[in-house]
Amino acid sequence: MTDAPPIVVAILYPREWYGDPHGFDREIDRLHQLDSRIEVVVEPYIEAHERRAGGADVPPAPELTVAQHAALARAEIALAMDLPDGLVDVAPRLRWVQSVGAGVNHIQAKVAATDARLTTNGGSNSIGIAEFGMARLLEHWKRFDDLRGFQAEHRWEARFGRQLSGCTLALIGFGPINQAIAARAAAFGMRVLVVRRSPGSTPPGVEGVVGPDGLLAVLAESDAVIAAVPETPASIGMIGATELAAMPKGAFFCNLGRGSLVDEAALVSSLRSGHLGGAAIDVASVEPLPADHPLWDAPRLRISAHCSSVPAAMFPSVHRVFRDNLARYLAGEPLASEVALEHGR
Repeated sequence: MTDAPPIVVAILYPREWYGDPHGFDREIDRLHQLDSRIEVVVEPYIEAHERRAGGADVPPAPELTVAQHAALARAEIALAMDLPDGLVDVAPRLRWVQSVGAGVNHIQAKVAATDARLTTNGGSNSIGIAEFGMARLLEHWKRFDDLRGFQAEHRWEARFGRQLSGCTLALIGFGPINQAIAARAAAFGMRVLVVRRSPGSTPPGVEGVVGPDGLLAVLAESDAVIAAVPETPASIGMIGATELAAMPKGAFFCNLGRGSLVDEAALVSSLRSGHLGGAAIDVASVEPLPADHPLWDAPRLRISAHCSSVPAAMFPSVHRVFRDNLARYLAGEPLASEVALEHGR
């Protein structure tokens, strides 16, 4: 009787991303405990952020090392942020990819060219990003920038902010991030409205849910708007001059999803005109954002470099999602958060 062949799991993100080397080793042990056939290979493959985000001047893919070639050639399962081009030839045994990131646009076509399945991380970033979005709203409405400036100038001067309770918050998209924001906004006493692709039922803590055709009406009655949607053909340019103009004068806008959602020239124009009271973006249409981009100098705009997540909390959550899905895979059960692919082979 021969031994059963190994189920090779390739972990393609760098172990230092986990933050705790002992914690990373414990995650590997937990994978081994699921099935004696599992063999884990840690061989990072990472592309430049510019290549992942797309846009102009995309750098070439890194050339695979001998070790990377060997790991991918044997892998049946991959836990990855990035994947190389020509995946169908490089990883002929690949049957499932678990994405480390919530966004999979940069790897979706590569996986679709194979026979493999693709799953997202199921909202592993959601709580940290939700906290970040609420922090940006509080920072703006509580006038923290002004207060910080007075302190730097040694000036005892009052600056009174705005109360969240009783205000209306519109959420564009209702995945795990905006679900977490809705819970926190409700705790502040805010009225929460949701715009999503498929309205469905109204969840607890939300007053109303509409489809895309109700976007302008919801924007018109919202004191603040937070967007957290993946990039799809329907979402590109979804927030433009018309949508920004529909918001009440002085409204606050925050984008935590993908930079392609927003017409950035229209956003700059709305801030310069004073129609928008303020805005915050953690994403841009081109990342890194060029140093000469007009967004940098837009008034009352807070910019962060796609860093609203909390890696120390994210990676244990990613591995919990992965372990659960791996157990499902081994049992022949449906995978959670699977992406519908049109395979091109």
